[in-house]
Amino acid sequence: MKTLRLLFLGLTALLAACSQAPRTATPPANPGLLVSSEGIRHFQGQVVVGYQDETALQEIVAKLGAKELARIPELKAALLQVPGDALKASRALKGLPGLRYAEPHLAQVVPPKDDPVEIPRTRASDLSPLGNPADQLLDALPQYALDPRHLDAKRAWDLGFEGEGVTVAIIDDPADVTHPDLAANWAGKAYDPVTNTTYTSASAWLAFINNNPNIYHGTFVASTVSAPRDGQGIAGLAPKSKFLPVAIFQPDYVGDFYVARGIVWAVNNGAQVLNNSWGGLGYGNLVKEAFDYALANGVVVVASAGNSSKDEVRTPAGYPGIIASVAADGNRNKTDFSTYGRHVSSAAPGLDVLLANPTWLGGGYGLISGTSFSGPYTAAAAALVKQACPGATPYQVRRSLETTTWERTFSREKGFGHLNAGNLADLLRRGCADLPSKGAVVRVKVEYFNENGLFPGLLADVILRGKGLRPGDAADPTPVYWARTDLSGEAWFYEIAPGEYDIYVAGADLSLTGGLPEERGTFVGTLIATSGSTAANPVFKLVRLNATEVNLNPTDPYEPNDSPSQATPIAYGITTQLAYIFSQPRDFDFFAFTGTAGDEIRARVYAKSSIGGTLDSYLFLLDAAGNVLEENDDLVPGQITDSEITFSLPASGTYYLVVTSYTIASDLAASDNSPFNKYRLELVKTN
Repeated sequence: MKTLRLLFLGLTALLAACSQAPRTATPPANPGLLVSSEGIRHFQGQVVVGYQDETALQEIVAKLGAKELARIPELKAALLQVPGDALKASRALKGLPGLRYAEPHLAQVVPPKDDPVEIPRTRASDLSPLGNPADQLLDALPQYALDPRHLDAKRAWDLGFEGEGVTVAIIDDPADVTHPDLAANWAGKAYDPVTNTTYTSASAWLAFINNNPNIYHGTFVASTVSAPRDGQGIAGLAPKSKFLPVAIFQPDYVGDFYVARGIVWAVNNGAQVLNNSWGGLGYGNLVKEAFDYALANGVVVVASAGNSSKDEVRTPAGYPGIIASVAADGNRNKTDFSTYGRHVSSAAPGLDVLLANPTWLGGGYGLISGTSFSGPYTAAAAALVKQACPGATPYQVRRSLETTTWERTFSREKGFGHLNAGNLADLLRRGCADLPSKGAVVRVKVEYFNENGLFPGLLADVILRGKGLRPGDAADPTPVYWARTDLSGEAWFYEIAPGEYDIYVAGADLSLTGGLPEERGTFVGTLIATSGSTAANPVFKLVRLNATEVNLNPTDPYEPNDSPSQATPIAYGITTQLAYIFSQPRDFDFFAFTGTAGDEIRARVYAKSSIGGTLDSYLFLLDAAGNVLEENDDLVPGQITDSEITFSLPASGTYYLVVTSYTIASDLAASDNSPFNKYRLELVKTN
């Protein structure tokens, strides 16, 4: 049990206020303030919505009493400022006609500067080429990553594949467009998605950066791709490509809405490849739709797998259609820090690679490690394909890279192997007709049905698992893709491998919503993902599940019971109906009972551990004067998070049981307002 006496400053206030008027509405949010609620990091008071048309958007704005801050017309998405809690506001929209999704303005991504990888900077004069093999000198300084034993860049260049005519967007912190080893290949534009400003002046872009010492990552990344072969410093793998900076870290993460706006801007401004050396955990509808927009427009999307050292799926690397890159060391083995798994595509150098250091931090070059740099080597290899075959689809580009690696076999640690630009060039010079087959686009629509009717299949998980997958086989390349349905019940899979799939669909996760397994509903079937299917003409699958509708706005039958004067009566031998710690940021539910001196009582909260849902409960027993007699967090610490109190009543009279969440009880400033914070309260006399 965790003793939280500090909470009773809050409970005492409730007791003292029992005769006061109801609490006022939540004050307006502080724009730009980052908060974390239910484990979701987001901007306070900001909601992102996807809408079908202008009428639907205006109805959404009116329902929330919101102010529209910005929109992305291409995605039919808008950023709204709402007067209350963003999580609650987004859930209040469920069922509104024309709404595709609603979510808080997410900020789950970890800034690149927080990657657990050292960045040892050095001066160019300290990087003597004398101790290096001659084949590592491809410009002025030695680069093992490009030599014939790694990326084999010179063979590709000698065959004419240097990325000429291809623009790669560097979606990162602001890259240095004035660095002597980058200026020549700047595409002439740079973008701040927060202010929606396109910069065409290098000096104005530098003024925007303002010599910020925490901005450097994008410069390293850009030089991986586009540093020219000009006799100074280093060369990128695509030394004749152009780079297009998009500033999504300034230096902190600007939020999913602005990232999506940056992605759309890059696509609309001529990028053929997007590099994303960033990521995190969680799932965002808007960012996925932005990448889907890129893929639907034939733009290749590359993402670093992550630096977690784990076999896990991080986003955006795990979204369907995205090329996920693993970091390799000097022996072409996966580095110890690299994330890996079935979803990864290939590996590229990511340990102690030599890259350009921003001029505002002294210029020159530095040795740096991370999947942040294997990713742009992969994006540069994609640029070589786009140079040779501008019409190549994202999936064709991916498979071109995968079928020309050193190993050409699959493992969870390196995908299809370590990239080899020389082998890739051999494929490209044979002509575009020899590229692998085009990918597929699949649209799955999920609906729930039960005795109450037919409902959109929101919060459903959809998995496409290639036929013949061998579970547990680390060398099995059979593809697996996952997506979550939006509020209309749709899930899209862009640019995936063509072929036959087992499709698995499950209704909303019971560990989140609570309930019985039979209420979730599942479906198993098959579909054929046809090569060449497109966003305009996708493979379509309708799935109907016999499942319980997900309720994002449940009604607590006992509210209002937020103070002793409003307490719900309860008696021995009673278990309440389903109730919720919901509808306000800090909810305390009061239940009153009458006991006799010497009564041995047991009060039990059945919550997350027993009925599912999200409530980690906390239970208090108070006497009539509001004194705390007993409290409990976990029935079995570390195992059962439901709460239970056993107690012998000292006198006859009125007592109160107060149910809340551990999150609220442990922090006077914390909120916990999930529609899945469900519980039942049981009171029994045991003597």
